[in-house]
Amino acid sequence: MLSTVYLAAEDEPGLAVGRKLVEEVPPLTIYTEENARGFGGLKNKTPNFQRMAAQGLPVLMLTDLDNRPCPSKMINDWMVELPNAGFLFRICVREIEAWLLAHRAAMARFLGVSEALISRAPESLADPKAALIALSQKSPKRKIRIRFKSVGSATIGPDYNQFLGEFIREFWDADIAAKTPPSLARARKHLRQLAASIAS
Repeated sequence: MLSTVYLAAEDEPGLAVGRKLVEEVPPLTIYTEENARGFGGLKNKTPNFQRMAAQGLPVLMLTDLDNRPCPSKMINDWMVELPNAGFLFRICVREIEAWLLAHRAAMARFLGVSEALISRAPESLADPKAALIALSQKSPKRKIRIRFKSVGSATIGPDYNQFLGEFIREFWDADIAAKTPPSLARARKHLRQLAASIAS
């Protein structure tokens, strides 16, 4: 199996998190990235990703659980072939924002808010994205308040993904964050297992 990974995610923050997770487990590197622009694109391409993995190109696919009841049922619904060790189908409970909020100190610094305002159990939040946007509105930084706040029918602000990408690159530490959300800890565990199998 190759040491390069095909990375796919729902959006730019998902890709930014995926990059960090892959970078921390050499010899793995990113082969290419795909922004599916929503879970529908990922679901439709899951059979392709399974075939890639079966042919020796590992795939890391990150998607959100959102309001679906169970990660295992979601995996069963999306998978059309038997699982392959090279296909890492990882689900953020409930959204990628929960993984980001799990590094509470970094998020507090980035937003300029008190760490006490940030949930200690981000996976238990019904809507982590909404919780993050609400937190951003408490920021003393006008730029963050404006750029995170949704406008019109949009669910996120105009520069929401750009700002989160900056946070992930410069502030977020997966090792610290993974102490809280089990879904993040599992994603890192499976990547380490993949790296070990390739290195051996």
